[in-house]
Amino acid sequence: MDETTIALSGLAVSILVASTGWLVAYTSKRKHDSRLAQLDRVNRQLRELYGPLYIGLEAANRTWNSFWENYKPSHGEDYYFGPSVEVTDDEKRVWRIWLENVFEPMNAKAEAILTNSIDLFDSDEIPDAFIDALAHIAAYRAVLAQWKESDFSEHTSVNNWPREELIAIVKPAYDELRERQRELLDT
Repeated sequence: MDETTIALSGLAVSILVASTGWLVAYTSKRKHDSRLAQLDRVNRQLRELYGPLYIGLEAANRTWNSFWENYKPSHGEDYYFGPSVEVTDDEKRVWRIWLENVFEPMNAKAEAILTNSIDLFDSDEIPDAFIDALAHIAAYRAVLAQWKESDFSEHTSVNNWPREELIAIVKPAYDELRERQRELLDT
């Protein structure tokens, strides 16, 4: 081999080593950046959507259970209002106090979480339970407006709060995101 061939071979090896190093670094950085982007999205989903929604739903459920234990209506049924049951004026007054001061603020927080975090849903489809919850909250605004005018003829929304359906969606999503977060942090 002559000097030119040796020099060209050395140059080729150097270019090959440099190119390989660049390719490995590029691939590694891309993988690292992708993992960081995934972790950022998971963190946002937990911080802005599923975390606050999950804890809010759990708190609302416990609050409802405490309310029910302390203020279950005298008619003895498993619901507060309904067909063929009588609710006393005092029970209605207690209901209005709790709805205005406890349940409505909790509902407003859930509404804000859902409407402000729509970009954090993994699916293009919004779960029916989320839409039903928003409809329930919106419909109660009419009832609350009547109460401000001292019209207490209505005490419930035209649709029910989708309690079980919401937990069935939010808890598994929260648990899955926490697991994904742990995986991303471990790599």
